[in-house]
Formats: sequence, structure tokens, C-alpha cells
Amino acid sequence: MNFLERFPSSAEGYDFRAERNPAILLYGRRFYKDQTPLEYLVEFLMSFASPKDSSGNAELQFKIIPDEKQRYGYYPKEHIILKLFSFFSDSKLDTRHHIHRQTYLYAIHRCKESIDAPEEERDETLKLLQNLMSGFAGISKNRTWVTFTFYPAAKSLISKEVTWQHPEALKESKGKIQDWHSSLQYFDYNTRNFMGRGGELLFLQLANLFEHKDDSDISSFVKKSHYEHLQRNSLAELQDNLEKSLSGILNYSVTQLENIASFLENSLHELVPEDEGKSFSAFAWVPRATKKEALLFATEMNNICSSSMGPLEKIDFINKLVTMHVMRSLCFQAQRANEDQNHTAGFEGNYVWIASDHKALANNPARRLSVESYNKIETLLYRALRSPYITSNGTQFSKKEYENADDNCFRHFRKFGKELGIVIPKTGPSQRFALNPELIRFLITALLTPGEYLRLTDFYNRVFAHYGIALGGEPLATALSWLGGGISDKTYGVDINTDWVEEALQQGGYLIELSDAVSIVHNPGREA
Repeated sequence: MNFLERFPSSAEGYDFRAERNPAILLYGRRFYKDQTPLEYLVEFLMSFASPKDSSGNAELQFKIIPDEKQRYGYYPKEHIILKLFSFFSDSKLDTRHHIHRQTYLYAIHRCKESIDAPEEERDETLKLLQNLMSGFAGISKNRTWVTFTFYPAAKSLISKEVTWQHPEALKESKGKIQDWHSSLQYFDYNTRNFMGRGGELLFLQLANLFEHKDDSDISSFVKKSHYEHLQRNSLAELQDNLEKSLSGILNYSVTQLENIASFLENSLHELVPEDEGKSFSAFAWVPRATKKEALLFATEMNNICSSSMGPLEKIDFINKLVTMHVMRSLCFQAQRANEDQNHTAGFEGNYVWIASDHKALANNPARRLSVESYNKIETLLYRALRSPYITSNGTQFSKKEYENADDNCFRHFRKFGKELGIVIPKTGPSQRFALNPELIRFLITALLTPGEYLRLTDFYNRVFAHYGIALGGEPLATALSWLGGGISDKTYGVDINTDWVEEALQQGGYLIELSDAVSIVHNPGREA
């Protein structure tokens, strides 16, 4: 089937094990449940910000180019010595090697010497620098210092996953460890325990979209009534705007942080590995059919980036967007593999998330529909991996292979939904879609341009057009039809009260009531 065609078609990274995973065959390589939302974002930004060949080309671009060996990939930096300075004192005690402790103490001494201040002020300045850098630990948990992940507040904090082979180092199986440089052979640059290609996949979705700007399916898509707002920018303009905005956030928004990171690495230049940033990471692939959801993703990110919010708040919103988009992508592609196509007027994804008030009681009709909607989505994701389209060449998968695929499909969807708060409760029965005030604010920021006004009914339509989330109006009627099974708007329509949506919008300062019949939704943000 054409929805399984790959981009890039000649991608590196063919792996027999990947070909034995139905989730990878359907979605690309790969969505990974154990990758945290923040590490999805870091890997996405790293793919964008890194050079795509050893000459430094295509840095800070949604573009892939073949390198000298005709491979598609990128050259990210590791920033190992920056992590040592920032995180060693907070890392697991049982995986601290004595050479790393010696190097850490030497690094502290060298940085102190490099500070241009009177002797009595250097200690205090050094403590401030350490507290600042350790404060940007995005993911630490119970990890070795080198596997900590920085919050991506600046380009210098975006680093490739590197792991420390502690058992091998203790045995010195690769050679004796006498100093920092002889210990470097025990760092592994090729593991993907925490950054499992999920961010790369999202980057490839956008690279695929922008490489095929003239495709007829995109031009016909944006002409549909519910997607006409996507025509504000051509794809070339959207790419240019997005690349400039993300580059600005990473390079210039927190310039002090960039300067501090540069100061630390320059002060410790003799400890920086010689092959820093020279390690090649191969891209895998993404389905070519993902261009429509990629366009929604790019448009929403552009709306966030073009607002006047501070850079750290923008990064936080983009992190939420990445999480929501992973969930959307899982559903979009699953529905393409679904033999029982059920068209949803006003939404190209052809699936529905019925959302209810997060405080709704058990007997609330909207809550009951939300539960049914969630159950149907999980069923869709489960069945998609067992579609005959995936096994059209006669491939048979084992129970264990399907279990692994389910982990990275419907269980992945559930995990991300609960972390974001759009799927509740975190434990227990009656799982359902719900919106809290934080998610309402996200939808306003991502779906409306700064300063934009929309009629309430048009806002419902836009939320539905982007995510398949049915809040009220026509989308709710479409959702009832999609649920099927004897459910009709006659059964529920009269009982469903959407006042909670208007109340949430009003409390957030996003709703303007012109009359009893007409309300306007407003994004109060200003354009940057």
C-alpha cells in the first residue's frame, strides 16, 4: 500500500529486527514508549540543529542531504565535558568511576582559574555556575551523569545520547584506564536507550513535507473548507518562518546560557574529546503519507513560535505539541491501515477523540461518550498493527513481536495521554479524553495565530480539524456517527452540555460574548 512507502526511500539503518516489528513497518522507525516527551523534543531539535554532513551543511534546517558516503543522517554534538561539570555531583554513586571524579575535580579547578574576578569572588561565582547548569537538568531520574538530558534552552545544551559502560570499565576489558582520555573508550555513542529515534521520526515528517512542497495531495488538502486557514503561508514561507524562529530560540533567546556553556567548554578544551561532533547518526525512515499531519504540526509550531511568549515558555509549549502530535500521528496512520474506513466530515484523520470536562461526574453523558471514544481509539490502534496491509507479503509475526509493537502503539498512546493529562484517570477504570485549563490554553496558542479572533463554532471546527477532538457543534454530531453502535445524536445530543468548554475559555480570558447567540474565541497573545 502507498501509505507504507518510505521517506527517504534509500534510508540507512535497515535492520532485520526492525522489519520484524509491525509498529515500525506501519509508523516508521520509530515511535518508542520508553522515550520521555522531553527526550522526543530534544532529539527532534537535535536533528534540526545538527549539520547533515561532515562539512557542516543543512544545520538548523528541515532538510536531509546525502553525505560523502551517500548516507542520510546528521552529526550531533555530545557535550560530555559540559555534562560532567553540570551533573557529576548529582549522579548515581554506584556508577561514578574514580577517574571521572578526578577529572571533575580538575574541571572545577580549571574553571575557577578561568573566571576573571578577584580570588575571593571566584568560589561564589563557580557555585553559581554549577547551580545554574545543574538547574537545566531536564531528565535525570536514577541515571549516570553522562545520560542526564539537558532542558533544551539553548543549542549548546542539546546533546546526543551517550552511555557509560560501567561493568566493562571496572573490568578494563578494552584497555587500562589511567586518565580521562583513556576512559573515553568506555563511552558508547551508539545506544538508543533514552533517545530511541522518536524525535528523528518527527523531524523526518517535516523534512518529507518540505521536500514535496508541490504535491497535489497537499494542495487539495488546504483547499478544503476546514483547512483554508493553512493557506496563510505557502509551504516555502512556513518552512522559512519555522527555521528562523527555532534558530532564534536556540541561538539568541537565552544568549547568557550559550555564553556560559561556551565559556565552560573553552575553559576545559583539553578535556573535550577530539571526535566531538564527528559521530554520524543515521536517519531511518518515515511513511511518505504523513505529510498532512506534518503540515498541521508545522503550522501549530509556527503559531507558538510567532507569539510574544518568552523562549522557555515557547519550548514548554512545543514540548506539549510534540506529545500531542505523537498521539495524533499514531491515530492518523492507524486509520490509513484500517479496512473499515469511516469518514469524519471536517477532519482528515477519520477518527474522533470526544473530550469531556476533567471534573465531570460518572453519570455525565459527555463523560460516558468520552470513555467509549477512548476505547474505540485503543481498538483502532491495536487492530492497525494486525492489518493485512502490513502482512501482505506473507510475513507472520510472533506473539512476542506483537507485544513489543503494542508497547509502542496503543500503550505508547495511553502513556503519553496520561502524562499530558488529556487521558484520565492515571490509574483505574473508565479511561477517557478530557481537557483541563492548561490544555485549553495550549489549543488556543497552537491553533490560533497571536491576536486572532474566531467564532466559537469555528473554534470547535478548528480543534476538530487539527486533532479530531470533538467539543461541541457539528464535530460532536460527526463524532456520534463515528462511534456508531446504535449511538445517535437523538440519544445523546439533547443531554450533552458543552457549557464547561465555554466556562473554561471564559476563565482563561479567551472568550468574548457578543450576545446570547454569538461568542468569539480570542488568542490574546501578541505577535513577536
